[in-house]
Amino acid sequence: MTIAKSLYGQTVLVTRNERQAGAFQQKIEALNGHAVLTSLIRFEPTLTKEKAKAFLEDLEASHWLVFTSVNGASFFLSYIEKHQLHQSLSHLKVAAVGEKTSAYLMQHGLKVDVVPERFIAEELADALIEHVHPEECVFVAKGHLSRDVVKNTLVPLGIDVKEWIIYKTVKDEDGIIALKSAMMEQSFDFITFTSSSTVHSFMHAMQADIDRLAASDTCFVSIGPLTQEALLQYGISSETPDTYTIDGMLDLMCRLSERKLNQ
Repeated sequence: MTIAKSLYGQTVLVTRNERQAGAFQQKIEALNGHAVLTSLIRFEPTLTKEKAKAFLEDLEASHWLVFTSVNGASFFLSYIEKHQLHQSLSHLKVAAVGEKTSAYLMQHGLKVDVVPERFIAEELADALIEHVHPEECVFVAKGHLSRDVVKNTLVPLGIDVKEWIIYKTVKDEDGIIALKSAMMEQSFDFITFTSSSTVHSFMHAMQADIDRLAASDTCFVSIGPLTQEALLQYGISSETPDTYTIDGMLDLMCRLSERKLNQ
């Protein structure tokens, strides 16, 4: 991110999960912007104690451990910690969908062997093709809304893929109430989305005002192509950074803000 750039005078709506929105807010404010937080989704663990034996067996039989999000990594490591399964990780190579997920894993003591250049599931699957051998087994830790891209890419190549749903995404009802209040009380220069599920939750809450939003001067910013595609389903176009990260979004908003000032 280019720190010299600024969001001075810009109001940004952050629709990210409450647990993750704080860092986004701090970065916006460091750039002299004003952030309004409305958490539209939250995450809940899905694995029970009864699944620990099967979970351990699949881990021990695997050669690769794959994470498609920071949330998946977080809930996976929490489950490992809770059920004392650390010994099952030492033989595994690790792949992560992007730099944030990779950094999180390394902070928790895992060496990451593969990270794609572009942080999307298709790129992760393609990167794994170059490293995983036929007859090897891949353990994928994911959320219940995650796509089956890795599995659908690797299985036809003779690679065994075990998918485990580590967490689920649910609506944040309190956040939705806060969103409706915020949208009534003020206008926004930017509305940001960091996942497709957040887009759908936002649009469900604001369905009576979608046409008005689409016609407004508000700039919608999506973190990547899948989130951008979700917005297009509602007839709303958005800007997407070259790098699919929060810092990429911030840099993009700074450039768009500067462009408006120079018009």
